[in-house]
Amino acid sequence: MLKIFLLTLLMISYTTIADEGMWEPYQMEGLKKELRATGYKKNISNLSDLFKHPMNAIVSLGGCSAAFVSDQGLIATNYHCIERSYLQFNSDAKNNLFETGFVARSKEEEKKSAPGARVYVTLESNEITKQVLMGVKDETADIERAKIIEENIKQIINNCETTDEIECRVRSFYSGETYKLEKVLKIKDVRLVYAPPAYIGEYGGEIDNWMYPRHTGDFALLRAYVSKDGSSKEFNKDNVPYASNSFLKISSRGVDDGDFVMVVGYPGRTNRLLTFNEIKYDLEVQFHEVVKFLKRGIDLINEHSTDEDGSKLKYRGLKSGYENYYKKISGQINGAKNFKLLESEKENWNNFLRFIDKEASSEDKQYLEELLELVGEEQLESRARSYYGNSTLIATVKRIYRNAIEAEKVDSERKPGYQERDQENLVNRIKSLNYSFDARVDKEIFLDRLKNYANIDNSYRRPVYSELLGLDGDFVETKNIVEGIYSSKFNNSKTFLQLMELSIEELQKSEDPLVVFANKTYQESLDYEKKYEARSARRQLLKSKFIGILKKYYEASNKQLYSDANGTLRVTYGNVAGVSLKDGVIYEPFTRLEGIPQKHTGKKPFNASKELLELIENKDYGNYLYGPINSVPVNFLSTLDITNGNSGSATINSDFELVGLAFDGMIETIIADYKYIPQARTISVDSRYLLWTLEKLEKAENILEELVITK
Repeated sequence: MLKIFLLTLLMISYTTIADEGMWEPYQMEGLKKELRATGYKKNISNLSDLFKHPMNAIVSLGGCSAAFVSDQGLIATNYHCIERSYLQFNSDAKNNLFETGFVARSKEEEKKSAPGARVYVTLESNEITKQVLMGVKDETADIERAKIIEENIKQIINNCETTDEIECRVRSFYSGETYKLEKVLKIKDVRLVYAPPAYIGEYGGEIDNWMYPRHTGDFALLRAYVSKDGSSKEFNKDNVPYASNSFLKISSRGVDDGDFVMVVGYPGRTNRLLTFNEIKYDLEVQFHEVVKFLKRGIDLINEHSTDEDGSKLKYRGLKSGYENYYKKISGQINGAKNFKLLESEKENWNNFLRFIDKEASSEDKQYLEELLELVGEEQLESRARSYYGNSTLIATVKRIYRNAIEAEKVDSERKPGYQERDQENLVNRIKSLNYSFDARVDKEIFLDRLKNYANIDNSYRRPVYSELLGLDGDFVETKNIVEGIYSSKFNNSKTFLQLMELSIEELQKSEDPLVVFANKTYQESLDYEKKYEARSARRQLLKSKFIGILKKYYEASNKQLYSDANGTLRVTYGNVAGVSLKDGVIYEPFTRLEGIPQKHTGKKPFNASKELLELIENKDYGNYLYGPINSVPVNFLSTLDITNGNSGSATINSDFELVGLAFDGMIETIIADYKYIPQARTISVDSRYLLWTLEKLEKAENILEELVITK
C-alpha cells in the first residue's frame, strides 16, 4: 500500500530529472519539452486546466485519490483506500466483507459508507497569499502573527463557503511562502459498489507490501450520490447518482513497455524542502524512534485484540497502517545506508551554503541561521510529543470538552476545528469510533505508551499531565489512576455523543473521572497549543525566507522549483519501464496471472481461491491477453514520481484512458522519499486485470456495461 514517498530537493544535485516532480497543473505549460520527450503528444492545456478533461474527472477521497469512470458517478480507486470506511464499517463476525468481497448487482444493493466518508471534487484554486498575510510584517511578534494569520484564514473561508456542500481550504505552498484557496464540492453520499475479496485485493499482504514482483488486485469501485435537485446530501434512498462533468474511459488494451503514462491525483504530504539538520535528524534519530513505536503498536494490537469481542476487526485498519509504515521506515533506514545518503546530502548542502555566502543578504543569512536553531529546538522535544497522549478515549473527551468551551463564543471567534462548519466532522469522527475503537484495547495501548513517556526527561514532559497520572512515582500507581479514568461511563460512540450535548458548565460540575481529567488538563493543553502556534508562525516566516533564497538558487541554474505535496491536485508523468536494482536481477515491467498460483500456499496472505486458480490454469484470458507476456498483466512498473495520497490515482495514457491504478513503490528505492533516485518505480494495478476480474471471476455484467471500455 502506498503511504509516503518523501523527496528532498536540497538533496539532489539540483538538476531536474525528466520523470521527477509532483507538479501543480499550471506548471505543465513550462514542461512541454520534458513531456514531449516522454512521448506525450496531446495539447498541454488539458493538463494545466482544472476544468478540462481529464483533470475534472479526478477526485479526492480525503487521504486517497480516485477518478470518475462513468457518467453515473462510478469511481475507481484502490482496495486499501476503502478498507476502513466501507469494508470494515459494513463487516461483522458473521458477514466479513474482507473475506467474501462485495459486488452490487444493482444500484439498490450498493452499501452505504461510514459516517464522514466523502468524495471531494475541486471547483476552484486561486492564490491568496496577500490576503492571508495581510496585517503581518517580518517584525510582527510571533503570537500576534499566528493570531492575525488565523483570523485572516477564517474570514477567507467564511466568505467562500456559501453552502454546506462547499468546503474551502487555505493551502500552504512552499512552507508558507505562498497560499492558495481551494474550493471543493463535498459529496456526502458515497456507496460501495465493488471490492474484491482479500485474496485478490491484498494478495501477498504485508509480506509483499513494498515488494516486486507483485500480484495484487488493489482496486475497488464506489459511487457518488446527490439529491434529485443536484445538491449534496447525506445518504437517502431517494438520492440519485452524481453526473460528473467528465469521466475516464478504461482501456482494455492497456500499456506496452516504454509507453507514456501519467498520474493525476492528490498527493498528501512530502518533505522535499528540508534543511540538512532536518534530514540528518530524521535519518539518525527519528526513523529509529518511529520504527520502535510502530513495532510496539503492532505487538500491542496482536496481544490485546480478540475475535471473540470483535476488537480484532475494529483494529484491523490501524494495525495494517502500522505494519505498512513500519516496513517503509525500515526500508528507508537501509536505503540511507546503501545510497550513502548523509554523505551526499552534506555535500549538496555545502554547495547551497556557498551560494548563500555569495548571493544572499546579511539579513537572509540571519534568517537561515535562526531557522536552523528553531529546527534544533523542535527536534529536542519531538520524542516527548510523539509519546504524549496515545489514548483515543482521553483525546476524544478532551476534544468534546474544548468544543463545549468554544461553543460559548460567537462562531467567528471560535478556534478553527470547533466552528459551526466543523461540527459535522466532529460528530462523524465520534461515530466512526463505533467500528474502530475498543476501550479495553485502548487502555492497554495507553498504559504501555505511558511507560515510555515516563522515562523521557522531565523538562520535556507536561508537568500537570504527568502529575495527574503519577508518572514520577511507582507505575503501579499510574496503572490504578488509568484504571480509574477508564472506568468512566463515557466509553463508546453513543455515550460520547451524549457528552457532546452537555454545556461547559455541566461538564465542569461532572464527577466522572474521565471528564475531571479533561477539565484539569485543559489549561495546560491550551498553553502548549499557544506555544506551538507561536513557534509555527515563526517557522512560517523563516521557511518563507529560506524558500525565497532557494528559488533564486534554482533560477541561477535555470530550473523550475515545485512545492511539497499538500493534498492538492498534482500531475506526474513518465514511462512504463522495468528496472535492475541488484547485479544480475532484472525486474520486468509486467507481472502475469501465472505469478498468482506460483505464490499460492493456501494460507493467508497467499490463499487464492479455487475458482481463480482454475481460470488461470485454463488460460481463460478472454479479451485481455497481452501478447508480449502471453498472459493477462496483473501489475506494472513505471517511472512515475508519487507519494502518500496518490494511492488510488488513475494511471492514464496519452489518450487520457485509465490503464491502471497506482498503489505502491519498491522497498529497495523507498529512500527516494529523501533523494530522487532514477531507478525508483511506481507499481500500478493493470486495467486489464481489473476488467478480467470483473468479467471472468465476478461475472459483474452490470458494472462492465456501465463502463466505457476502449478496445
